[in-house]
Amino acid sequence: MNTYMNRMPLLVAGALVAATASIAQAGLNVNVDIGVPAPAPPAPVYRPAPPSPPPVMLPDTPPQFVFVPDLGYYVAVGTPYDMAYIGRDYYVFSNGFWYRTSYYGGPLVRVERRVMPPLLARHSLKEFRRFREVEFRRYDRDRDHYRGQVHRPEVRKEVRKEERREDRREGERR
Repeated sequence: MNTYMNRMPLLVAGALVAATASIAQAGLNVNVDIGVPAPAPPAPVYRPAPPSPPPVMLPDTPPQFVFVPDLGYYVAVGTPYDMAYIGRDYYVFSNGFWYRTSYYGGPLVRVERRVMPPLLARHSLKEFRRFREVEFRRYDRDRDHYRGQVHRPEVRKEVRKEERREDRREGERR
């Protein structure tokens, strides 16, 4: 009797399955609830969007750039910004990324590591800063007799086509 009682739920479940199958063949729809609670679905997890980094801004007054032979390009000195001048482009490091502009004061575009100039990608930011500080000390000791190469960028602002047309009209009226 004891083994019969232990198997009772299985026998009842088997009978229900058989009855449901025969009723389903007859074209009827039967739902069976055997009292087993279904687990509640997990609550959705909402994560706030990461905050966007502040916009990258260059100083209004261009800093002095000195050529660092160990790096192979110019770096900004006397400024808290990590800036480089390579070829004809300016690079600034901000918010964990390098940004590029083709002229000082121009719009900055984030540079992916895979398309960075090899000279810039070759050294870590720590090395960049160390080499910059060494060259800055040489430059700062005697700026008038500094033998290294120096670069001071010109600030160039975008001029819209409409402004140029108005300037031409003014010249024609005179």
